[in-house]
Amino acid sequence: MSTAWSSRRPALSAAALCFALSLGGTVFVAAAAEPPPFGYSAMGVENGCFVESVACFDAFHEAFGEEAWGRVLQWGSREDEVMAAGHAVAVFESAGALWCWDINHGWMRLSVAPAERDEAAVVAAPILANYPQVTALFPILWDDSGQAPAKGPAGAGSAASRDAPMAAARLARHRPVNLIEISRPEDGEARTSEAIVFVFGGRMCLYSPEKGTMIFRARSSVWNVHLTQEMVRRMFPGAKLVRSLDLPGSGS
Repeated sequence: MSTAWSSRRPALSAAALCFALSLGGTVFVAAAAEPPPFGYSAMGVENGCFVESVACFDAFHEAFGEEAWGRVLQWGSREDEVMAAGHAVAVFESAGALWCWDINHGWMRLSVAPAERDEAAVVAAPILANYPQVTALFPILWDDSGQAPAKGPAGAGSAASRDAPMAAARLARHRPVNLIEISRPEDGEARTSEAIVFVFGGRMCLYSPEKGTMIFRARSSVWNVHLTQEMVRRMFPGAKLVRSLDLPGSGS
């Protein structure tokens, strides 16, 4: 698991969100037979808790409309006094109850009154019972609205991997997404891989299957080449942006 990381440069301050947490004891409030508010089919991508939570957030609004209350809850963490990667889950209000979808634990009805839904620490408390080894840091509820799919410049080819293109295609249903190829040094050689750039909650996000997601304070277009290059370097020191790629099924 990667250590938590933050930048001192204000234009690109970021939280490192590499979300592969070990499973702890699960505490479910709802009975096993109680159905969740809607069905969500997970992508199963590596280090994908943030992009999976965003995709679940999108699926909720597809089912219940833009006015329905949904958020992505994200926190940093410390495990056994060591700074560690954080985690993210999707949280919703449905039929007078709050629900959580967690990539590690699935659906959970929360023992939190809907009137407290905007209190991140309160909402996080029953979810964190699943992670007794973790001390959560700075929980925050992210919202996202006002975006629509947008086609960018034509890509320069197709991706060769699975996870980044899959996440790109899913998230692109509701927002602009730039699927990129990057090159980085590894063991004295140049290695290429794919990542995606998207905006959530007004913040630029960079997802890589190897590293998870970084959220940056910068606000711009996902096709801003200079900013994307800086984001790539923050995630992978010494790396460079090679090109944008065609989204799966884009027909570019």
